[in-house]
Amino acid sequence: MSQVLILTRNILSDGDLQEKLQYLNYEVLCSSSLLDYLIQNQAYPDLMNHFQFIIFSETVSNTEINFLLPLFEAKKNLLFRKVGEATESEELVTIKEVTTINLGMDSLREKLMDSALLHSDHTSFRRAGIDSSFGAKIKIPDQMYQLNLSKLEEKVFNVLYHSNGKVITREDLCNKVWGTGVTNSHLSHLSSIVKKLRKKIEMVNLSEEAIKTIWGEGYQLSSEFFA
Repeated sequence: MSQVLILTRNILSDGDLQEKLQYLNYEVLCSSSLLDYLIQNQAYPDLMNHFQFIIFSETVSNTEINFLLPLFEAKKNLLFRKVGEATESEELVTIKEVTTINLGMDSLREKLMDSALLHSDHTSFRRAGIDSSFGAKIKIPDQMYQLNLSKLEEKVFNVLYHSNGKVITREDLCNKVWGTGVTNSHLSHLSSIVKKLRKKIEMVNLSEEAIKTIWGEGYQLSSEFFA
């Protein structure tokens, strides 16, 4: 179970958000005292490391969020700002390190999952070689960090390099990337993503095709990524 911290000025204002997060099986703490501590001390207490996601309530101002952002460098892609259902404020959009969310169940589910996967990708990409949870050591060329991969491109690459060099079916990739089942639209989108990934990875001068198509089976990451 993942943990979520809601930083707020008034814990009574975020009951609906807390309830929906708990429905999605997140463990939630809603705190105004932690917000006050952060602002007054400009220090990051060890307690904060317990939480995977940080959500700023709509009761917290943009000025306060921007003031606190330097403390959350390790939480890149895991910071959120609760907004109203129809909020399109340009000021909110300009807080680039913070993703806006509303109380829609679909929005909460997808944005939290996307951010968790993206954070995992960036953490892996920062290292020249990683030991994945499946035990395979991956060699990622330094130039990969400069390719400006999209979120979906990073997700597809992440699934492929956690496969230990095995072939991943297109259906499995769709399920892991979107998590909503296989559709013709997803299969078509996946083909486009893989095509773009190949072109970008060609920029790092791999001698083999970076992502191989195994006809009738699926996709396989080039053996050059593995030690």
